[in-house]
Amino acid sequence: MQINLATALKIGFLLLVQSVSAQSFFGLQNSNYGGIHTAVTNPSLITMMDYQRSANISTIGFSAENNYVSLETPFSAWQLIRGKVPQQYKKADGSSGAGSIDWQSSWLKEDRNGDNINANLNLEYRGPSYANHYGRLIWGLGMRTKYTANLDGITPEMIGWAKNLIDSQSINNINQISAQKFSVFVNSYQEYSGLLAIRIIDNAKVKLGIGTNLKLILGNGNFKLQNSGVLLYVKGIDSIGISGGQMQVSYTENNLFQQLSGGVLAGSLPRFSDISGVGYGFDLGFTLLLGDNMTKTKKDRSKVKDYRMKIAAALLDLGRIGYSNKNQGFIIDGSKNFSIPIQTPEFILAASKGVNSVVDYTKEKAIEDGAYINQPEEVRILLPTTLQLQFDYQVVPMFNVAAQLTQAVDLNNPYQIQSNSSLVVVPRFEHAWFEFSAPISLYNNYRSFGFGGFLRLGPVFLGTDNIIKSINPSKLQGVNFYFGISTLLR
Repeated sequence: MQINLATALKIGFLLLVQSVSAQSFFGLQNSNYGGIHTAVTNPSLITMMDYQRSANISTIGFSAENNYVSLETPFSAWQLIRGKVPQQYKKADGSSGAGSIDWQSSWLKEDRNGDNINANLNLEYRGPSYANHYGRLIWGLGMRTKYTANLDGITPEMIGWAKNLIDSQSINNINQISAQKFSVFVNSYQEYSGLLAIRIIDNAKVKLGIGTNLKLILGNGNFKLQNSGVLLYVKGIDSIGISGGQMQVSYTENNLFQQLSGGVLAGSLPRFSDISGVGYGFDLGFTLLLGDNMTKTKKDRSKVKDYRMKIAAALLDLGRIGYSNKNQGFIIDGSKNFSIPIQTPEFILAASKGVNSVVDYTKEKAIEDGAYINQPEEVRILLPTTLQLQFDYQVVPMFNVAAQLTQAVDLNNPYQIQSNSSLVVVPRFEHAWFEFSAPISLYNNYRSFGFGGFLRLGPVFLGTDNIIKSINPSKLQGVNFYFGISTLLR
């Protein structure tokens, strides 16, 4: 296998960052059989559920893509999945499966033309959730764990410097390695929600429902680095110089990657000692159904819907998380022109322990050189507020076309978790036991095109918001998928 440490760095960038796009569950959120999931997009949609109860057992979504590195193989992802990779690209030892491929570092392509790499990673776990009808009234309980990491303003020089340092211990004449503005933002939190919705109009031609989600937010951890005018430059191969401007850093003591594996992937509850922030949030929405003669029985509607048109709107995630007693904050004053040694045993030990240890090491060196300004503060993270508009039209029974507009609401706060604006059209065939849809989207704040897929067989479903990114015949720029098990009960 022709892969060195620099190649491993590129693979990590390929898999762990993406160009400002998030997991949106387009196919699931626009399904009439989404049950409790529809309340995530609009809490009033649950009022149109034609079942007595809905429960989510477990659902997970993951999204990663980037605008800097792509994996371009001489065979397709579909060939790899089916085990049909041509023999000339396999190892000579006769092994089988993905481990039999003779992966080449030359298949990883870098885009060196851009000077501003924006990146983001999103994971979401939806744990056990439940909703129940009481006449026109519906109540429910739910939980979600979300992890988000955003990078903005990373330069190819920063990545090139790291690769050269790891592989050759030489800098190859790289001097300045950063722009004057770049930022890193990481946040992990768990959400526990109570749903209350009611159908206030219910006749043969018009049905209107309203609903709200009230949320308790438990913050697992937070990290933010905001650079304003500081330049990073190379001083030989053993240190990084810092000059000009200021760099603001704030973080909790928690290990966010441990929270990622323990909270998001396993869906576990955080220990009380790990909760570093508490907050609140809420959603508000309405849903309107229009039809000529919506008089089918509830049992019949559970199989074939009898409305002609659905219109819905919601304001989501108004709220915040407060990090106080576990949060640390400081400013590095670049005007002091100090250096950070990176070839010392102390730095190597700090790097082996994780991001927080590296930050502590940097802080100590800044204190020694008089470039440290203490700034303890309570950090209030604003939730990713969005406006959701949905429209659904029944072309013929069991075939619908939906449209969903998600508009990020920027509250002009540097500590707001950034959401992603998108417009998606979802043609779909749906039945109680089978559903297939093909979401077509403009995402990444309407700048990127995506084509996805969603398949449901009874309670089991899987989907992707952008299959172009996930299963491109020869060019992989990221991964986007979700899957889960949910039930609808009469």
